[in-house]
Amino acid sequence: MRRLASIDITDIARPVPPLVTQSLFGLLCAGFAVLLRALTDIYLPGAGPFALSVPVVLVATLFGRWFSGFVCQTLAGLHAWYYVLPVAGSFAFEVAGDGPRVFVNLAAGYISVALAEVFRRTARKALHDREVLLIELEHRVKNSFASIAAVMRLQMRDAGPEAREILQAALGRVESYARAYSHLRFQFNDSGMVLLGDYLMDLCKALEQTVAHDRNIEFDCRSDNTTIPRDKAITIGLLVNEVATNSVKHAFGDRGGKVSVAFETRDGKKVLTIADDGPGMGAATGGTGLGHRLIAALAQQAGGTVDVATGAEGTAYTITFLAA
Repeated sequence: MRRLASIDITDIARPVPPLVTQSLFGLLCAGFAVLLRALTDIYLPGAGPFALSVPVVLVATLFGRWFSGFVCQTLAGLHAWYYVLPVAGSFAFEVAGDGPRVFVNLAAGYISVALAEVFRRTARKALHDREVLLIELEHRVKNSFASIAAVMRLQMRDAGPEAREILQAALGRVESYARAYSHLRFQFNDSGMVLLGDYLMDLCKALEQTVAHDRNIEFDCRSDNTTIPRDKAITIGLLVNEVATNSVKHAFGDRGGKVSVAFETRDGKKVLTIADDGPGMGAATGGTGLGHRLIAALAQQAGGTVDVATGAEGTAYTITFLAA
């Protein structure tokens, strides 16, 4: 609905002058109204000479602005008057009382144009206000994340080695949450669904540029052409952040490597796989650290189960989501 409400033929056709675009669109809509009238006359001749043009006039106004609606209403109204009303092929009236009726119908059409234009402007203003509010919300959330990260960095200055390592891990998770939120700000529609392929691609690029930029580690991301609820997409983003960050920090040692992220459908279930080609992490299968507990909690939150396989060829986390 948001995409539909944002359609404006004048904006799409730039740099064509607005009046030209609106006139042509109004003419096109009037032609469609005439065609609709002709098809109707095959089965219901003479029925509602002006009524059929109303929905077409509304479309012309909502997507082409008021001038398109005015052009469409004028041409469609004149066509109905000249060709449909008796006397056909003339602006004369067979019945003298038809004159006021034609005037009222034409006036009602122009009033419809005015009301549709008011609605169009109101809807577009509401969309603009929504975007402004989302941007403001993003700034405030980003500032909140930045404030938390700044406090943690201050604490790290005075902390001992062990506490500094714990704070560094916590700081990385805060930054992971910030990245996941930032990448999803406008990547969902009004139904709350996210195109996961684009989201994972953006997320992997961000990880490659931040946590892995100086480690000679590349990311390979792929996904089905699927959409999932926004809340689940956030959780998947956090899972990818947590597992990939662990791989970058612990799986490769001093050498480079590759982290692969894949989201696909297997036997009717959605499966997320995050794997590295490091030499393997012996503790990964039975780890009880915060990272492993967080991964398990995130998977459970998204309705999934976690399987870990590790060996000389690397470590792979497979999260199977039982719910759609």
